[in-house]
Amino acid sequence: MRSEPAATDAPDPDELRAAVRERWERAADGWQRRNARFQAIAMPVSQWMVEAIDPQPGQRVLELAAGLGETGFFAAELIAPGGGTLISSDGAEAMLARARARAEQLGLRNVEFRQLELEWIDLPAASIDAVLCRWGYMFALDKAAALRETRRVLKPGGRLALAAWSTPERVPFAAIPRRALVDAGLVDGFDFAAGPGMFDLSDSAALRELLEDAGFSEPIVEELPLTIRYDDVEDFLATTRDFSPAFADVVAPLNERQRTDLLQRLAAATAPYAAPGGSLAMPAVALVVAAEA
Repeated sequence: MRSEPAATDAPDPDELRAAVRERWERAADGWQRRNARFQAIAMPVSQWMVEAIDPQPGQRVLELAAGLGETGFFAAELIAPGGGTLISSDGAEAMLARARARAEQLGLRNVEFRQLELEWIDLPAASIDAVLCRWGYMFALDKAAALRETRRVLKPGGRLALAAWSTPERVPFAAIPRRALVDAGLVDGFDFAAGPGMFDLSDSAALRELLEDAGFSEPIVEELPLTIRYDDVEDFLATTRDFSPAFADVVAPLNERQRTDLLQRLAAATAPYAAPGGSLAMPAVALVVAAEA
């Protein structure tokens, strides 16, 4: 007699993807508010990535999980001669809307905007010369599938450049707020938001293996040190809320006592990075990767 399949508490992948997409839709306003500061911080990463793909006039470049599009926009200027095109894509339409507005401000005329998923890229095989993805692949539910799809749309010899974050202890600006919520009893665990997280590709060796399994050759993984600056602990809290809807969802309903307690915990945890005036300078390590199809 055949037994019934065991019950499982595993979330439905489609529901999980929808939840992740919804968080990014809600994050668009906050990312726009912080865009100038974030781009200044992330500039070394964007520059490294664009140099790694070596964009040439006339090429077609795809940026995945582009957000507001700034990394791809650097490449757009380089490929414009000869009819080169940047495809700036994201899973969240709200991000794309703000990226379109930003491209108009910059006067970019060779950018197409597409709503694309990382795990099934709606483009023909071997149709793209280079792909950029800054801090995007770690949020894919099936990272191997996302990289295989990237390999599929790239022409033979096409270049991929991506960025991920290193381990939590090396990225305190993201780890400290999570630990503060746990210590305050506001969430049950460090990874309190359902779905993939920003530290999912923090293992360099595992990341290199994923790329090789997807068909990329000789991936190069380097570390780039960054410094994340805040005016004070209040600014740190507000910025984290803008960038992370999951964090904001926990913080928004707090009463005055709970909020004061959380601020005190953040102040204690960030004390090693504080200047006498209260400003914060927090280190971070980005992993940057280049590979060839």
